[in-house]
Amino acid sequence: MQDSGIQSFFDAQAAKHPEKLYLHLNQPYYGVGDTIWFRAYLTDAVTHRPDTLSNFIYVDLYDRAKRLVTSRKIKRDSMGFANCLPLADTLFSGEYTLRAYTGWMLNFDASGFFQKNIVIGQNISKVRHSVTYTDKRMVVRFLDRYERPLSKKEASFDLYDKNGKHLGSGTQRLSSTGAVLVPLPGDSASRGAYADIRISIREDSVFRRTVFIEPPRASFDIQFLPEGGELVGSDMPQIVAFRAVRPDGSPAEVQGYLLNGGNDTVARFRSEHDGMGRFLLTPRESESYRAIAFLDTLSVSVSLPAVRDNACALQVVQGNRDIRYRILGKVPASGLLVGHTRGVCCLLHPVDARQNTGTIRTDSLPEGILHLLLTDSTGCPRTERLVYIRKPGSTPRFTVRADKPAYGVREKVRADISLKRGAQPLSGRFSVSITDADAVKPDSLSDHIYTYLLLTSDLKGYVHNPGYYFLDDSPARQHSLDLVMLTHGWRRFRTDSLFRTAPFRPKFFFEHGQFFSGRVNNMFGKGVGEATLTAFASRGDGLGDRAFTATTDSAGHFLFEGLDFQDTTVFLIPFYNKKGKIPYEIHFEDTYYRPGLTPLAPYLSETIREKRLEEVRRASPPPTGLDSLTTYQIDEVVVHGRDPNAPALRVEKRLHKDTAQFAKLSTMSLEKYVQHFPGMKQMPLGWCIDMGGRMSVPLQFRLNGEVIMGTEFLNLYTVRDIEYIRTVLMPMPGPPLREFLPYLPIGTSPDYPCRFEIYLKEDAQGKRRFGLYRTVGYIPGAEFYHPVYDTPEKLANKTPDRRTTLYWEPYLQLGDDGKGSIEFYTNDKNKSRLEIVIEGIAADGSVCKTRQRLE
Repeated sequence: MQDSGIQSFFDAQAAKHPEKLYLHLNQPYYGVGDTIWFRAYLTDAVTHRPDTLSNFIYVDLYDRAKRLVTSRKIKRDSMGFANCLPLADTLFSGEYTLRAYTGWMLNFDASGFFQKNIVIGQNISKVRHSVTYTDKRMVVRFLDRYERPLSKKEASFDLYDKNGKHLGSGTQRLSSTGAVLVPLPGDSASRGAYADIRISIREDSVFRRTVFIEPPRASFDIQFLPEGGELVGSDMPQIVAFRAVRPDGSPAEVQGYLLNGGNDTVARFRSEHDGMGRFLLTPRESESYRAIAFLDTLSVSVSLPAVRDNACALQVVQGNRDIRYRILGKVPASGLLVGHTRGVCCLLHPVDARQNTGTIRTDSLPEGILHLLLTDSTGCPRTERLVYIRKPGSTPRFTVRADKPAYGVREKVRADISLKRGAQPLSGRFSVSITDADAVKPDSLSDHIYTYLLLTSDLKGYVHNPGYYFLDDSPARQHSLDLVMLTHGWRRFRTDSLFRTAPFRPKFFFEHGQFFSGRVNNMFGKGVGEATLTAFASRGDGLGDRAFTATTDSAGHFLFEGLDFQDTTVFLIPFYNKKGKIPYEIHFEDTYYRPGLTPLAPYLSETIREKRLEEVRRASPPPTGLDSLTTYQIDEVVVHGRDPNAPALRVEKRLHKDTAQFAKLSTMSLEKYVQHFPGMKQMPLGWCIDMGGRMSVPLQFRLNGEVIMGTEFLNLYTVRDIEYIRTVLMPMPGPPLREFLPYLPIGTSPDYPCRFEIYLKEDAQGKRRFGLYRTVGYIPGAEFYHPVYDTPEKLANKTPDRRTTLYWEPYLQLGDDGKGSIEFYTNDKNKSRLEIVIEGIAADGSVCKTRQRLE
């Protein structure tokens, strides 16, 4: 009975079809104007096989202030998910968060989304800054490229908390050392707070920089976690693990001692790896313990968990082929030792007080986290322990052999690749990135497909430098990995009771294809059954406009499915039935929303981040025009001056309320009127307005204060509906435009400086006879550009080739013999050091990864 109930619990978890999503990027960091190339591995969270039901993924890029910078929807192709994310050349340099998820994953905790922090830098920097702190102020000093202070300049700042709430502002003149003084908020508001600083460089331009506050006085937090979860009073020593972190979640290396109730020192401890460590304690019943921990000159006092009566704790010792366990304390009646790996139940073993020790063979267990739970007769876990099962002898291995030991300028490279587990070849499709090792510094300690799928995606909390634990199979490395097991919990699903499965009612469905749904009510609020609806699809360019039909069910619900649109598409649905008499009221259901960002990993400190960005600047050559790390913008400059020779239309804010013209053109559609507005023109970037001097600026459209994409929405109204039009246009002295516009996205930013704002009469909305629904289109596939120098003319081409990613292939096929090959050409560096990274999942579900020099 117990066995079947627990197996039903794990079957129910698998029936939820949980997903994992991992992105392999072509390189670890980028420059503004560059392109992030990625292969997305979407797998079943239990089996790690790619047989999931979702056919779309969402990829978002956020800045450190949690503002969405860019986003893409990617459709599965015949081989999987692969695409790119272009980075605007107007981005600020700094640290960003890349996030990816599916619509189905919205049914689960957002901590299960893929996240990765990446640095995006510039190779040109006219202004540098440094940050120091006093007790009450953050001191930000600005220097020019020659390390000279930007003194006596006018400066202003706005201070925000981590959620973007405005805390204050100020203006001042930079000191003789180029410093601006920003008051620090209170302790509760300082974490994650930032200051937007603006400096008037010249009369017509402003330099902007966002600086995040780090409290001048460091603090830390420490947790003590007994093995098995509870301190058990007995004569047996028990392992107590600890983990110390700073306020941002990064490790804190601490030391200290443990006191009992009589203030006697009973143990001493010191961090062993990344703020984690452990010590032995023999807990005594009715005794209390507290720890005094030190970080430099700081100290904290923390009480350990109380020694509990009738408690039990699971202890384990891991061997090469087995796990030996012991249960301290009172063994529950009808106890059952349960073990699972990623939700697959692999152990059900009865235990009792007469036999509190045992051995678990690990030969047949897969690599990954083994979650052990000791349950009582009701299925409630009394104690648990995580153990990482390693399989060093069965790890797949890549072999990469280049046809030459070294290569010259623009020379062809051929490399043969094979994959085996022991002597057995493995097949599959894998992603391959080859970079210039002199320009792109590798990070062997960061997350990769192996660490993500097998370790970090199944654990609660942040794991610092997860790649460290898989550099080799040494005992020291395994000991450190066990500290991770002792100080982190299982994340994928709750295990409060293994006999009772909470009902699973998903709000979001698998996104097999594009669709939208809703409900039709009559004028009395009752659902209209058997109603035929027609949805007219418009992309605003006159291309691919189509009509779709759907019929409501008895409750008035409708579903438009089988849609396939690459671009954002607007669907117009008439509010009237086929007789044209009874008005419909149409309510659209939300399909998939974009949740707010909660960063999982800490950002780099200001000092380390500036050091990294400086390394990027020094390693990067001037811009080339080829896809590389070297196409960057100049520092953030916002132009606010006015050109006295500008045409009359070019004003900061101008009101247009020509009632005579509105009356003359009253029946013209609003969309057509706007498109014929003076200076309006359609360009590849979208609708722009002529600023003079052969310069056109992309416009953001707003209707009654709301941002709209394109002008097709305006076709629902006529000119007679206009109350007034306001243009907000920021004068520009000349191209290139990217040198002057901030990086604010046209479609989402409330501060975009070039806007066309339309305000309608109060009754205009009531006269509209259409419902409108906007779908997010997917981005078509893109191919990485590989130059080919196979003729003397191409070799002699004077266009510089300073690519940092020399080769990117998201779908390298290895056949049944486990073999494949690649070809590409080098850049303009002679005898470049090349590094190859291969990641993927073999056909049998094995997670595979290698990083090595291409020699």
